[in-house]
Order: sequence, then structure tokens, then C-alpha cells
Amino acid sequence: MKINEKKLNRLGELISLGGYKLSLAESMPGGFFTSIWSLQTESGDYLEGSIVCYSENVKKEVLGVPGSLIDRFSAESERVTESMLQGLETIIPADIHIAVTGKAFSDSEGSANAVRGDVFLCVSCQNNVIFQKFHFSSLNAAHIFISAFNASLDMLESLLCD
Repeated sequence: MKINEKKLNRLGELISLGGYKLSLAESMPGGFFTSIWSLQTESGDYLEGSIVCYSENVKKEVLGVPGSLIDRFSAESERVTESMLQGLETIIPADIHIAVTGKAFSDSEGSANAVRGDVFLCVSCQNNVIFQKFHFSSLNAAHIFISAFNASLDMLESLLCD
């Protein structure tokens, strides 16, 4: 399991050459996506910043996700991921925004909306937004993080290259 470096490099170059700016809101991966983007040579040209919102409190207090959404759908859901993206857009202006949440581990709380391996990704590029739910069957959280990152690259590519 590895990061799709070829696609990452190509997208980094496209973002940089296009003069785009990128920001992220990460729950489940806890900053993993941002750390990978920050290692790109051109990242200083386009990476605006990120918010790690692992806790529900940060989702609510920083990103403005309504507590009622979390209560109704759970923190790992399409609706909460979309709300994270909307909050991110107001906090860190950029051309490209990525929001991600999900479950990389089993826990005792459980959720009707998500089980280990479920990932919710929302990507926007110049006001075009796509959302996708994935299920990665690995028992290894690192594999789920990498698979989710690669999926976000695919989603971003579809927006940038259409």
C-alpha cells in the first residue's frame, strides 16, 4: 500500500501552475493528508493551511458544524463532512478545499452511519463540489489513511482535469 506519488506530483504541479490555493479539514486522518501535501516541492506556493478536527468539539466550535447534525447523523457521515467543508471555506479561503472524516479503528461507540474502514470525502474546486463515501476493508489504519488519501487525489483530479 503506497501513496500514488505520480498522481500527487502531477496534481501538485497543476495546482501550483494554475495559481490555486489548497486547504483541508481533517478528522479521521488527523493531519496525515496535510503532511503529505506539505512534502511536495511546490507546496509553499499553494498550501494555505489545515484544521485537524479530530474531536466533535473542534468540529462544532472551530468549523461551525451544528451539534444537531452530529447528533442526528454522527461525526462520521456525509452531512457532517459537507458541513466541515463549508466551515473550512469560511475560515481558510482557497480555490480547493478537502474535508475528510471516517473510521479507521473499531470503537465501542459504534455508529449507524459508519464502521471501521468507512471514509467520507468532500472535495471542492472553484465552487464545484463532489462527495463520496468509501469503504476500505483493511484492518490496518495506515492502509485506510493511504487509501483515503489516494481517493482524494482521484476526486481532485476529476475536478481539476474536467
